Amino acid sequence: MSLPLSQIVNVQLNIQPRSSARRDFGTLALFTPESGNVFGDASTLYIDCAEQSDVEAAFGTNSETARATRPFFAQTPRPKSMMVARWVRTGRTIPAVKSALSGSPLSNTLAELKAVTDGRFSLAIGGSQYDVTGLDLSAAVDLQGVAAAIDAKITAKKVSCRHDAVGNRFIIEADQAGADDATRLGYATDSTGAGTYLGGMLKLEAGQADITSGANAVTLPAETLPEAFARLQDKNPGWYAAVPAAQLDDDEIAAASGWIQAADKKIFGYTTSKASHIEFVQGNVFKALYDRQAYRTVALYDRDDYYAAMSWLARALSVNFAANNSTLTMKFKDLPGITADSLTLTEANKCTRLGLNFYTYFDDTAMVAEGTVVGGRFFDEIHILDWFVDAVQKEVFAVLKRSPTKIPLTDAGTAKLIAAVKKVAREGVKNGAFAPGVWNGDPFGTLETGDRLDDGFYVWADTVDNLSTSDREKRKAPPLQVALKLAGAIHGVDIIVNFDR
Repeated sequence: MSLPLSQIVNVQLNIQPRSSARRDFGTLALFTPESGNVFGDASTLYIDCAEQSDVEAAFGTNSETARATRPFFAQTPRPKSMMVARWVRTGRTIPAVKSALSGSPLSNTLAELKAVTDGRFSLAIGGSQYDVTGLDLSAAVDLQGVAAAIDAKITAKKVSCRHDAVGNRFIIEADQAGADDATRLGYATDSTGAGTYLGGMLKLEAGQADITSGANAVTLPAETLPEAFARLQDKNPGWYAAVPAAQLDDDEIAAASGWIQAADKKIFGYTTSKASHIEFVQGNVFKALYDRQAYRTVALYDRDDYYAAMSWLARALSVNFAANNSTLTMKFKDLPGITADSLTLTEANKCTRLGLNFYTYFDDTAMVAEGTVVGGRFFDEIHILDWFVDAVQKEVFAVLKRSPTKIPLTDAGTAKLIAAVKKVAREGVKNGAFAPGVWNGDPFGTLETGDRLDDGFYVWADTVDNLSTSDREKRKAPPLQVALKLAGAIHGVDIIVNFDR
């Protein structure tokens, strides 16, 4: 027996740990009160839709949900997909479900089935195997007749067989809906004894058929939008913007906006057609949101289209932060599928004061103005900074996570963290979020007010020699401070013309 070569040359493989993925800041969730044919059980909270046909197949062409999503899918460019989430605005009861074994579409013809005079298979019913034998299908005049012959053999077990003409398949299901162990069904298998095995021909075997577990009726209590937000957040926290597929009252608008404002990097979008909502007066819910600095609420004033915000957000969330010069301003953009309003200057000024967006004509050109959130901050800056904060968090964590040994609590270790932040900042310069300019903020590190940020950013951390004893004992790195110069966007210009005779 030879000695292993590792006694001389010992090679060890360090597996590279995976870091957390960056968030997608382009996912919109439409919260619908409609159940369609997808929210027929208590467990389904959302579906992903890549095109309008997905929505219409789930909720119907004339549904309010389909009406809400048309502006989203009409926009270009837009995110690749969106989520449609459940909102039980009014309490409802989900009917009980029958236990069922549903076969796949048949491949054998009726003539081939009629040739069987001694058919057999074993069926799992209530956790026990039940042998179906002596099946004579020769007298069947159609596939429903085949199902009737099978049904006559299993009726005593409180289950029945039928032929689904639309799906061209056989279905064995419990006679009564509800959760009942006695009628719990399993796949068809071969049975002992003489005769022709039919499980494969009937397409009821494992790999061919689907099993539906019986379920009792479930009552879903009414929930508020914040409760629907929280339920989806627990299930899938990856969504960024929320829009309701319904018109809300003022209390619902305030509650939804409040939850989003307190959440981790989320946006609430809403379209209002009420003229009272653009008044800068107490009692107006948007004036209240303005006072609360609800900068995570995007609102549009539109007299005709209830879902203009869907087109607005589809365009706003289409940014690919990894691309070159991809960041955008929403001012000047088109809203396909939305009719531009003919607003007066007074109405436009009222909207602008509150930070409400509108889609109207400037001269004879329809465009969005002003691309803001409630309160007047520009949406693109909110979107950019959400992306930057998340990206920095993930990149710095990746440095710590992916090190096979450790990042030392030294100035050299801090430099690795600074490099990770600078990497993201350079991405921001590439995508057009940041640009060189004069720093007008407070000084820190070697940066003084009035200095020019030639890179568009500045990252600084103090030496570890100045760390407090308690921070050193907790292994906390010196705080990293970042200065960003937002590139912004040109929204207007004054042109002075001089002439001479």
